Amino acid sequence: MAATKLDKSLILGALGVVYGDIGTSPLYTLSACFGNIAVSAANILGVMSLIFWSLILVVSTCYVSVFLNASNDGEGGVLALLGLLKKNKKSYRLLFYIGIFGAGLLISDGMLTPAISVISAMEGLTVISPSFSHYIIPLTISILLILFFCQRFGTQKIGFSFGPILLVWFIVIGLFGLRQIHFHPEILKALNPYYAIQFFINNGFKGWLILGSVFLCITGAEAMYADLGQFGKTAIRLSWFFIVLPSLLLCFFGEGADLLVHPDHIRNAFYLSAPEWCQFPLIFLAALATIIASQSIISASYSLTRQGILLGVMPRLKVIQTSIDHCGQIYVPRINAIFAMGTIFLVLFFKSSNSLTSAYGIAINMEMLIMTILVIYLAYEKWSWSKLKIISVFLVFVIIDLGFLSSNLFKIPSGGWLPLVFAMLCLLVMITWRKGIALLQQTFKQKADQTGSSLLEQTEGHVGQLLADLEAVLITNTYDHSGSCFLKYFDNMHTKPRHWLILTVLIDSIPRVAPKNRYVLSKTAMGASHLILHFGFMETIHIPDYLAQINQQSILPFQLNLQKCLYFIEDIAISPTSQTTKKVHSMFQWQKNWFIFMFSNTSSSLASLEFLKLPKDQTIMIGAYADL
Repeated sequence: MAATKLDKSLILGALGVVYGDIGTSPLYTLSACFGNIAVSAANILGVMSLIFWSLILVVSTCYVSVFLNASNDGEGGVLALLGLLKKNKKSYRLLFYIGIFGAGLLISDGMLTPAISVISAMEGLTVISPSFSHYIIPLTISILLILFFCQRFGTQKIGFSFGPILLVWFIVIGLFGLRQIHFHPEILKALNPYYAIQFFINNGFKGWLILGSVFLCITGAEAMYADLGQFGKTAIRLSWFFIVLPSLLLCFFGEGADLLVHPDHIRNAFYLSAPEWCQFPLIFLAALATIIASQSIISASYSLTRQGILLGVMPRLKVIQTSIDHCGQIYVPRINAIFAMGTIFLVLFFKSSNSLTSAYGIAINMEMLIMTILVIYLAYEKWSWSKLKIISVFLVFVIIDLGFLSSNLFKIPSGGWLPLVFAMLCLLVMITWRKGIALLQQTFKQKADQTGSSLLEQTEGHVGQLLADLEAVLITNTYDHSGSCFLKYFDNMHTKPRHWLILTVLIDSIPRVAPKNRYVLSKTAMGASHLILHFGFMETIHIPDYLAQINQQSILPFQLNLQKCLYFIEDIAISPTSQTTKKVHSMFQWQKNWFIFMFSNTSSSLASLEFLKLPKDQTIMIGAYADL
């Protein structure tokens, strides 16, 4: 019963965060579709039929009915999918690179969606008066700056405050669409797929190119899966089938019905299909709705960033938890700043929603195709589906994705190159970071092998005075689990604490770790205990809280005084070397330099202190050095 109540309470929040992007697609889709073809009755029915079946087959069937089941313990997104695949498979390496390229596309989408959504809403001012056109860009930038500033307050507050606004939006656009359908019910002929087929026959190659613009009606579907961990599949499905889908279909068909008798309204099909008396309030409501549209993809990008950090493919950026009840609701300040600058650049560069559609469609199209590939592989490997079942379920989805992509590829020269370049940059960052971390781990391992089997055993007879009041927690880094840096420090000081704990944090490829699998304890020399803490890639790591739980459960052979114990963390300095070494994880020199730059700016001891939630007045940083 509690779970049911929770799902019902999350429906409004899901409406506010997940469906803003796809919910505002009527603002620009039809105008983009008729950019290069005549606004005739046959073409209107053909485009409307394509839109209807795209929403039914891609969103309702593919994403809502199938993809939402491909969760990693309730979490969605490209990186969550990668965590489900078996790493020992030969195909994993290729899938990994495909997956993180898809992650880069989603991150680029986080800048494109706010730009096209808000500017398309502001373009409604020209319907009221053409003299308002010079206000579009300044108003768009102002709204975007406010949106990114408000991110620090958290997606929970934003989602649940925006939910009612978006509910009003869907009701309004649905009613306006129903009004036009009532006047011109012949538009309902487009429910027949015959008109979609006839559209391609009549228009040939030009009609096929229009398919890339039709794709705009389903942009935002990727946010359903990416935001899965924030609201759950039940809330997402209920809000789609009972609110979003009916409203979108009524709105699109209403625009089409109006075009049947007013083909000149194609210059702004959305606003001109509404009654004249409500156009100004509708612009205001559309502005609010497009802010929400931006929020959906920004929230998904935050979730993706945290997954990437914990899975070791992205630098350790500061992640702020914004909700006590829902761990998936976070804020990443650096990503927010990058998005703000990138989005404003896009607005100034493209200057209109029609120009932005070229860059917008291809990024999401490729991302959806990548998601389909990963889910197919998951169905074969994890769900044990037969090849026949996979073909029968996914063949239509793959054909549709490839059809959209083949059309969108022609948009690359007119702006589609931009998200692809950004996605390649993200791919390069993730690959460089992953290889750099692997090389750093190997460097520390080689140093440990050269100095002996274990520094603990070497120094056991050399430490002197026992510090009766000192309790030390030595937190090893992901690059060196031996803790040799700390032990060498105590050896040089000829002292050792009364109680000391070597603590290693490991991130598993699952969203959350069960309590029974959280702790692994082992004994070492010199009276130290080695505790391994396992976390999932969606968990917040708070070391003092978990040590308090350990005290309560008496897992350690001693009780730590958490008010007085000292935490020791490593502050690693890396120097590049052009030396040729026989290292497995080799890197180009420029990659080493780039990795060192990223590492120095994101993985400082202060970043570790914030990442692990350590008390600043009880933390000591010990320097360590490595040559790459």
